[in-house]
Amino acid sequence: MTRELGLALRQKRQDHQWTKAQLIMRIRTTAQRHGFSVPKDESISRRISSWENGHTRPDEFYLPLLCEIYGCSPDDLGYGGDEPDATADEATAALLLQLDTARNVDAALIEGMRMQTDIIRMKDRKLGAAVLADEMGAHLRQTSELLRFSVFRTEREGLAFVLADASALAGWQAIDTGSLHTSWEHFERAKSAAREAGDPTLLAFATAEQAYVLLELQRPQQAVELIQHAHHAERNRLPALMRAWLYAAEAEAHATLGDQSTALRTMDAAAGELPTEGSNPDFPYLALNLVHLARWRGNVLASLGDAQAIDDLSRALEGMGSGAFTRAEAGLHVDLAGALIANGDSAEARAHLKRARTLVEIAGSARQRRRVEQLTQRL
Repeated sequence: MTRELGLALRQKRQDHQWTKAQLIMRIRTTAQRHGFSVPKDESISRRISSWENGHTRPDEFYLPLLCEIYGCSPDDLGYGGDEPDATADEATAALLLQLDTARNVDAALIEGMRMQTDIIRMKDRKLGAAVLADEMGAHLRQTSELLRFSVFRTEREGLAFVLADASALAGWQAIDTGSLHTSWEHFERAKSAAREAGDPTLLAFATAEQAYVLLELQRPQQAVELIQHAHHAERNRLPALMRAWLYAAEAEAHATLGDQSTALRTMDAAAGELPTEGSNPDFPYLALNLVHLARWRGNVLASLGDAQAIDDLSRALEGMGSGAFTRAEAGLHVDLAGALIANGDSAEARAHLKRARTLVEIAGSARQRRRVEQLTQRL
């Protein structure tokens, strides 16, 4: 836009000897006469300055009002033959399309998108993160786009839940593939979306999972503090299953610090909170039952060099079965191998490392592959 474009409009106001405040009053009364409302005076004043300085042109709402107020045509105001900025038109058209697309979001679509996250989660557990990168990326982009242009609270909260859940899953996948910066960003998005969704359980989950980035960065004390913050910020609103999960995660961080007594005490607290039925379909992101808790306890004991880890991990391996949680099963075999090496049983440790290596290749887990290589060197 050029300054000359606004000269005619400024001249019209000066010819009528109106101040901006007087023109604003006429814009407001003319719009009200037609049944329209307009924003506050300060907003209209900024628009007038922008028009008269040639920075922008009146849009399809304000231009007819100005023509009526001045009793003239768009040509008389300098806008008749001038075409709008093509780029601005394209941007407006794109915005309208995005808003119209987001208007199609309803409860059924949101439920379908939640199911899509669950399907990706199931694939992730069986196949690993690497083969799902494109699918997860597309899901996150689509959900973010719909949330950005949704207007009403109900739809926004539903989409925010989907985005928080999917982002937390993507964050864990990025940890597994060794992309720690990307993982941190996913968890930041997950926490922000969980807040908009008004879901304290999902917020606590995403916050505590982010602590695993700190563990990977060799900052276990910060990880402990972050998990404790996630647990206690809104503890009274968290279900028992979430509290059990948080205690177990905290125990793992304490074990990384080498604090055996606190780690075992916190793991006992996890067992005390765990509901009898374990995993709950209302919290699909929480895979926790007696078998998974035994696996977690075995991991903690193994990292502490406690021989009891062998019994816990063996029971967990029997209870887990094969194929449902490929990456978790790989981790189990790695933990068992580490415990067996510490116990002097190299032959059986080799067998578990061999199985772990096969599962790691299926899951594409850089994190577990690194652990396999470290234990192989110890052998």
